Amino acid sequence: MRAKTLFTMALTPFILSAAAQQAPQMEKKSEDPFCRSPFHVMHVDVRHTESKGVGYKDGYTTLEGFGIYDHNPYFMPFLDLRGHVFNDGKLAGNVGLGERTVIPSINHIFGLYLYYDVRQEEHGLTVNQLSPGIEMLGKRMEYRINAYFPVGDDESHSYQHKFDRFDGNRIVLKNKKKFAMTGVDAEVGAHITQSTRHDFYFGIGPYYFTADPNNAWGGKTRLYWRYKDYVSLEASYSYDHIFKNIVQGTVMFSYPFGPKLKRTGRNCPNGNDLALSRAAFAPYRFEIPVVETRKQHRNAVNPATGQPWRVWFVRNTSSSNGTYESPFSTLLAAQNASGPNDMIYVFQGDGTTRGMDAGIVLKNGQSLFGSGTKQTISTSVGRINIPAQTRGAPTITAPGDGIIFLANGNEISGMIVLDTFDGGMGALGGMSGQDIVGANIHDNVLQVFDDGIVIGSGSGTLRIVNNVLVSDLAAGVSTGIFVGLSDQFSDLNVSNNTLTNFQRGIDIRRSLLLPAGSNPSCNGLISGNQIFGYLQGVQIRTNIVNSTFSVVNNNLFSSRDGNLGIEIQPSNGSRYSIDRNTISNANGLTTAVGIMVDAVGAPAVASMSITNNQVTASGGATGYGITVSTAIAGNVYCANIANNRVALLNTAGVATGINLSGTSGTINVADFSNNITPSVSSTGTVNFVPAGTCGQ
Repeated sequence: MRAKTLFTMALTPFILSAAAQQAPQMEKKSEDPFCRSPFHVMHVDVRHTESKGVGYKDGYTTLEGFGIYDHNPYFMPFLDLRGHVFNDGKLAGNVGLGERTVIPSINHIFGLYLYYDVRQEEHGLTVNQLSPGIEMLGKRMEYRINAYFPVGDDESHSYQHKFDRFDGNRIVLKNKKKFAMTGVDAEVGAHITQSTRHDFYFGIGPYYFTADPNNAWGGKTRLYWRYKDYVSLEASYSYDHIFKNIVQGTVMFSYPFGPKLKRTGRNCPNGNDLALSRAAFAPYRFEIPVVETRKQHRNAVNPATGQPWRVWFVRNTSSSNGTYESPFSTLLAAQNASGPNDMIYVFQGDGTTRGMDAGIVLKNGQSLFGSGTKQTISTSVGRINIPAQTRGAPTITAPGDGIIFLANGNEISGMIVLDTFDGGMGALGGMSGQDIVGANIHDNVLQVFDDGIVIGSGSGTLRIVNNVLVSDLAAGVSTGIFVGLSDQFSDLNVSNNTLTNFQRGIDIRRSLLLPAGSNPSCNGLISGNQIFGYLQGVQIRTNIVNSTFSVVNNNLFSSRDGNLGIEIQPSNGSRYSIDRNTISNANGLTTAVGIMVDAVGAPAVASMSITNNQVTASGGATGYGITVSTAIAGNVYCANIANNRVALLNTAGVATGINLSGTSGTINVADFSNNITPSVSSTGTVNFVPAGTCGQ
C-alpha cells in the first residue's frame, strides 16, 4: 500500500503537466461545439457547357446563385436559381427549393427538393416542367433520383414540311415536330479523394425519357473535379438510341461568400466534415428540359378540297392503273380517270409522243405537271416543292388544232408542247382557254406552227411565266401569247418568256366575247421577256379601262420591215409605265417604230411614263424611235418622257428620234429630261408643264 502511494506521488507532476496541456484544447472544444466545412453557405457560379446534350443541340452558358440556411441541422432549406443562354440565343432557367437534414448516426445528409424548369424552344413550344428529387450524401458516396414532368403545352407546331415521296396516288410529306419528354434519372457516385481542396468525383447512372410513342433508355457517366469552391471541371458521356452518343465538357468559376457551412451535434469528425461539405452545392440533375425532335410523315392536303392531293401518273413505257408505282401509258387515260382539282403528273417516258398524241382537255382546278421540272404546290401546311423526277420533259401533241385546252384555275408546268397543225389565222395553237377564270402557265416549251398560248377570254389571276415559245415563220399570222380580258378584274403577269418568230409577240386586248360598252380592267405586268423576229412585239390594245400596266425590262429584237416594238393604245383612266426596255431593229428596215403610244377608238384620259428605254435602229429606218400621238379628239395624256436613249444609225429618208404629236388631243409633258436622241419633233397641242400639274 505504501509502495502504491509512493508510485502515485512520483507520477503526479507528469499527470498535472499533461492535464495542463489538454486544458486549452478542451476549452476550445467547449467554445466551438460545431462540425465545420471549409465551403461557404452561398456562392455565385458562371459556367459554360459544350456542346449538345440529351434533348438539346447547342452548348449553353449558365449564371447560378445558390444558398443554404444551416442554423438547424435537421432542417437546412436551400434556394437554387439558374439562368441559361444557349449558343443560338435561346433561354432556359431553373428555380429550385429544397431542404437537407443531417443524420448524425450514419454521418449522412438526406435531401428533398423540387425544381421548376423552363426552356424556350422554337415553333410554338416553351417547355415548363416540375422536377422533384431525393438524395443521400455521405463523405464518400452520393445517391440521388430525379423525376421530370412537363406541364402545359408539351409539343410544338409541325415545321420544315418537305416533299418526301409519291405513294400510290398520294404525295407524302416529311416534317419535324418537337415533344417535351417525361423522365427519370438516377445516379450513384463516389468521391475518389477525401479532400475539400481537390475533390475528384465519379458518378454513373441510368435515365429514361418518354414522349408517346417514343422512349429513350440510356446511361450517363461523369467525372468531376473541384478545387476548393473556386473552380471546377466536368466531363460526361451518355448514350441512348434516340439522342445517341453525347460527350460534354463543363468549366465553372465560383465566387463564394457568407459564413462557412457548419452544424452542431455529436459524432463530429476531427477534421473537415466531408459529409456536411456536400450540402454546400446544388443537387445534380438534368437541368435542361429534354425535348425530342421527331421526324413525321403525312399526306399532302390540297387546300382546294381539304382532302389529300390525288395524283394520276402517266409514263408511256408503262401500262397500268395510274399510280406512281404503275402509271397510265396514255395521257388520255389520265384525262378520263381524273376529276376536278386533281394533279396529272407526266413522266418523260421514252421521250417520244407515243401515248401523248391526243392532247388533253383539263378540268377545273387541275394541274398538269412534267417530271423534268421542279414543281411547287399549295398544301394545308404551305407551299411545297416537288423536285424534278427525271432529267427530261414529256412531249405531247395532237393531230388537229389545239393540244392543251384549259378550264378554270389550271396550272401547267414542265411540258414540251409540239404543234404540227397549220390552222391559219385564229388557230388554237399549243394551249388555249376560253372564258376561264385564272391560269398559271410556266416553265413550258412550245414548238408551234401557229399560235402559242391563247386565252380567248380570261379573268382572275393569269400568270404566264418562264415559257419558251417558237413559231414556224412560214405559218403566216401567229401570236406567241394572246390574252383577251373579260369584264372581270384581272391580275395579269406575263414575264420572263422567250418568244421567237411570231408575227405578234404578246397581244393583250379586250375580249371579243364582251358585249359592246362592257370594258375590262386589269393590273398588268409585262416584264423580262425576250422577243425575237416579231412584226409587232408587245401590244396593249384599247378599251382596257381604269387599269395599270407596267412594261419593263423587256428585250426586243427584230429584222422585219415595218416592225413595231411596243405599242400602247391608251384607254380611259389607265396608267402605263414603259421602263428599261431594249428595242433593236436592224437590216434594212422601213417605217419601224420602237415605242408607240396612239389611241384607237374612244377618247382616253390617261397617264404614261416612258423612261430609261434604249431604242436602236439601223438600215433604212423611216419611222420613229419613240412616238406619242393623240389622233382622236378628246384625248388627254399626262406624260413623263425621260432618260431614254434613241439611236438611228445609217438612216436614209426621214427618221425621228422622239416624236410628240398632239394633232387632235392634248399632250401634257411633266418631265422631258436627259433624253439622248438625234432629233425631237413636236406638233399640235403639246404642253411642257411643271411636275405634278398634269395628273401624274
